[in-house]
Amino acid sequence: MFEHIDTGKPYTEQVKSIIKGSVGFDDYECGVSLFCADALQFKKLIYETRFDEVSAVYGICGSFYIGNL
Repeated sequence: MFEHIDTGKPYTEQVKSIIKGSVGFDDYECGVSLFCADALQFKKLIYETRFDEVSAVYGICGSFYIGNL
């Protein structure tokens, strides 16, 4: 996961994240909420983290929910 952290560092000013945990309420034990003013920054961040080694090994992701506020 350190590679994910390094990949995300350039986006810390544009994209804010909240790491959540769950206790069997959904398919996975944790989730990440990302907030940003420009959806393109969100797209770039997700795209870049897809090429991390951890994504290749543990790349089973749950659903993505995207919305505007």
